[in-house]
Amino acid sequence: MLVQTQLFHDEITLRRYSERTRKSYLYAINQLVKHYNQPIDTVSDIQLRAYFRYLNLDKGLSRATIQLQLNDIHFYFEHVLKRHFTIDMCLPRATQKLPQVLSKQDISQLLQHCPNQKYHTMIALCYGCGLRVSELVNIKVADIDGQRQLLKVCQGKGAKDRLVIISPSLLNLLRHYWLKYRPPTWLFGVYYHGNTYPLDVSTVGKMLKKAGITKPCSPHSLRHAYATHQLAAGMLLNQLQHQLGHKSIKTTERYLHWSPDLGHKGGDLLADLG
Repeated sequence: MLVQTQLFHDEITLRRYSERTRKSYLYAINQLVKHYNQPIDTVSDIQLRAYFRYLNLDKGLSRATIQLQLNDIHFYFEHVLKRHFTIDMCLPRATQKLPQVLSKQDISQLLQHCPNQKYHTMIALCYGCGLRVSELVNIKVADIDGQRQLLKVCQGKGAKDRLVIISPSLLNLLRHYWLKYRPPTWLFGVYYHGNTYPLDVSTVGKMLKKAGITKPCSPHSLRHAYATHQLAAGMLLNQLQHQLGHKSIKTTERYLHWSPDLGHKGGDLLADLG
């Protein structure tokens, strides 16, 4: 059982961290408490070191997963318990794997297998603007500026707003979607007891699992596909960085390994699908 839970939630709220971050931190902390079956404020530094060795050697977790749990638990100790700790441990070697990028044919097949216009528009928007799934489900109707062909992504990763270009083909899809569904606030909202709420991110992932393509497919696969296809269409790296909302250009540069054919502007990806 977690102690000082309210203080934890207050610290998360003060820093304006996302709900996904809150859940991630709680999961890591609860796993530690469950492992030792004792209050977290009684867990010693020796136990912490043993726990992360357990995650590495017994659970076989990846370097990134262990590092994430370390960061999550460190936050609780540092900001809630006001207790600093330094873990001296050996992390597994980072693996360098290129993701299996969806082709334009794959994207076309995804759009064809959407059960209705709502999901078709969701997939098209996620791919056509390179959005994170958390950004996709939180888009409001008011965030779309049809006249300037821009989408305002509010409070993306790092609690930053940005403006993303909407292609003419995608804007046309959005207009047809709005004319059919007339969403009042959230673009892809769900109705519950008379109120409208943002769609849950898990709904998008579940839909993509039923897409009927052989390659692994997730909302982030659409983002990867957007980046590689835009580079191939000629989008400049710094423009792609802004479109994706990357803080560092180095994060964007990894897509250069997957798309050697560079130009200078980028393209209307949905129009290219035919």
